[in-house]
Amino acid sequence: MFYLVLGVVVLVSIVTMIVVFPFFIQKLAKSNLFFTTVKEGTAKAIMRGKSFERFIMSFAGYHLNDPSKKSTPSYCVEIPDWQVEYHGKENTKGYAEENDARYDERQGWHGEVLKHFGVYWIGWPWSHNIWVYAFEWNETMAGEDGKEVLKIRPEATDFIYVADFTYAIKTDGAETKDRLPTDELTLVTVAVRNPYRALFSGEDWIRRVTSAVNRRVKEYVGGMDFSKLITEDTSKLSAQIVLLSECLPGESKKTDPPRGLKARYGVVIRTADLQTIELSGDIKKENQEQTAKEYAARQEAKTIVLKGEAESEALAKRLAVIKEHGEVGIMLAGFDAIQQASKGPGNTIIWANDPLGAVAGILNIKGQK
Repeated sequence: MFYLVLGVVVLVSIVTMIVVFPFFIQKLAKSNLFFTTVKEGTAKAIMRGKSFERFIMSFAGYHLNDPSKKSTPSYCVEIPDWQVEYHGKENTKGYAEENDARYDERQGWHGEVLKHFGVYWIGWPWSHNIWVYAFEWNETMAGEDGKEVLKIRPEATDFIYVADFTYAIKTDGAETKDRLPTDELTLVTVAVRNPYRALFSGEDWIRRVTSAVNRRVKEYVGGMDFSKLITEDTSKLSAQIVLLSECLPGESKKTDPPRGLKARYGVVIRTADLQTIELSGDIKKENQEQTAKEYAARQEAKTIVLKGEAESEALAKRLAVIKEHGEVGIMLAGFDAIQQASKGPGNTIIWANDPLGAVAGILNIKGQK
């Protein structure tokens, strides 16, 4: 009997563990304890104490050049450690393997278990942890009125995007050639191609990207008058911003490497699009007020013209009636005038001395037979 009860207890315990374990492991992964999850297109840095140990990345068709693993083809040029490398179809570096499992660090039977639950092993909590850092960036989002609004996103972050991600960069007070202050909004699509350089170069990579883009935008804006700026094709500026990946302002081929955003901070600007250009500060307010006044004046002038045309047409019709019907026409025109003039609250019409009678003389109605 004792062994029967013991067997039942063991069986129940095993079943309970099987049922509860998936929820338990997911809860641990959300807290970055023992395990973690990695969103597609991102990477996480694993630290041993305060020192960097390795990256884990989830990015289909790409792998990290882990220095502890010889994944680089022997006939390729030397590739920097922790560089994001494409190994998919038609890759240009000779990677024969196209299967992502070849580059997944989760190997063996226990690795298959981790894959099944969608988690990665971090290490023991007393020795290993996920790198968490302060990260602030801008995004554009649709506002309540449907217009795009700029939103600042300061967050404690435990991952870094290695797939393309679009950031909004605002340039304040860029002065045009005719000395008008302007604000610009530029959307740049950035790909982190070396997360180690981006996170551990000693500088804030997004701040360096923002600074470089702002400088290039200000140089562009300062080269032309405002009237030309708002009508100019901005593809030239876009190309100049993309080239920041290879060469930063103040650098040249004579500058010692590393050069450009890619070599210095491991990031590449893939596309750039100047979204808006508008006057800034008091100039913007004055321009808006002047525009509103001009619009109101145009609308008032248009109303006056339309009213004049309507009155002219009505008068012509009344005169035609008077000319055709004589005294009766005068009476009908008078009644029509009274009806039109009496429209609206509080209007009082006094009809005296037949004011339309004078029209008969102009039209020589009384002399007609």
